[in-house]
Amino acid sequence: MKGRRRAREKALRREVVLQAAEHVFGQHPFHEATMQMVAAEADLGMQSLYEQFPSKQALYEAVVLHRAQSFKAHLEETLEQHSDPIEQLEAMARLRARMFIEAPAYLPVYLAEVMRSNWSVRSRSSRRIGRVIRATWRLFEEVARHAVAQNQLRDEDPGFLVHLFHESLTAALYARRNHPEEDIETCVDRALRAFLHGTAAP
Repeated sequence: MKGRRRAREKALRREVVLQAAEHVFGQHPFHEATMQMVAAEADLGMQSLYEQFPSKQALYEAVVLHRAQSFKAHLEETLEQHSDPIEQLEAMARLRARMFIEAPAYLPVYLAEVMRSNWSVRSRSSRRIGRVIRATWRLFEEVARHAVAQNQLRDEDPGFLVHLFHESLTAALYARRNHPEEDIETCVDRALRAFLHGTAAP
């Protein structure tokens, strides 16, 4: 009983630290962010923080990997629930929008890691994170291929289509900053309309 309670408490403390670190890394460049900032954000002592994460690098990687793995797992579940490629894209957009709306501080961190991964720029993150991000990107590309094969999207390179899809969603999320009361469906609808207008099959 005590063991389970301690495990729950440990998991909860870790979640608090990850959320605090996500906020700090989302608001400050990596070289400016400090463990002291994270400890203050988490209302935690430095010793307790270092007991969980031995360095800023380890903490940053934990933040990115936590979100990346969670999103990939939810994405795989979502894709199994739909067979039509356009419905899959809509569900994927909804899932990603929900993640960023619920955790807006993660958006700049995610965009930086995706750009490094896609452009083969050396990342400060571990190779494990790069593998998760690339595997997630391939899921999007596979859906784009199916949409092209079914004449739902114009015959373009899947990588181009996925980039355009992500940029449309990022733009919709950016526009939502001026309308924080806007619901997820409206945000996703704006992104999909912008995407499909330029890529729908003739």
